Amino acid sequence: MSSKLKRTESDLSEIQPSTHLSTKFKAIIFDFGGVLMRTADPVGRRDWEQRLSLAPGDLERLVHGSQLWLNAQQGLISADEYWQGTARRLRISDEDLTVLRSDYFRDDHLDLKLVELIGKLRNVGYKIGLLSNDALTLEQKLRVDLGIYDAFDAVVISAAIGVMKPDPRPYETIVLALGVISAECIFIDDNLANVEGARACGMTAIHFHADMDLASELGRLLKP
Repeated sequence: MSSKLKRTESDLSEIQPSTHLSTKFKAIIFDFGGVLMRTADPVGRRDWEQRLSLAPGDLERLVHGSQLWLNAQQGLISADEYWQGTARRLRISDEDLTVLRSDYFRDDHLDLKLVELIGKLRNVGYKIGLLSNDALTLEQKLRVDLGIYDAFDAVVISAAIGVMKPDPRPYETIVLALGVISAECIFIDDNLANVEGARACGMTAIHFHADMDLASELGRLLKP
């Protein structure tokens, strides 16, 4: 699945190569969907809703609000099994499913300014993690489609460990992989339940939204 790349406006001046490491924080952990990768105007999804006589928003609920998707995120079924089950629910053919899968994600954009921010943070010595509730196919998307897998010191995907945020175990797994403790981590997620889960594990957490100035917020927290 290909994804478009998009630059957003963020002031990165708070974090420069000369910045000293905070004495408190040593690692910054990002969510993927809704933070690094976001859906702009979902034209492709709206087109399919008209084609299938669905109400606006129903396609997202059927595709990413189903038990099938929960199972895929926990590694209980493969991504292909998930999509085949979704096709049956939507009563579409294999050929239509191929087109739907492409159209569903065609309006997703990688935030290149946040990728640039990650690079700056690593350059000044912070460890960077990715912690995502997703199917196993996310690893290929990061490695092949987007080419950003190596931007992270550790990547934890829920399907690979069989448990999802906000359960404590994913947070514990990424902390162990980064070689830090929870109190030394800042966690960033657009889902409030996941943010609260991180805080319950002892992390400092930021509830992300698309129009926030994340660089400035991090700069404030990371001041020595």
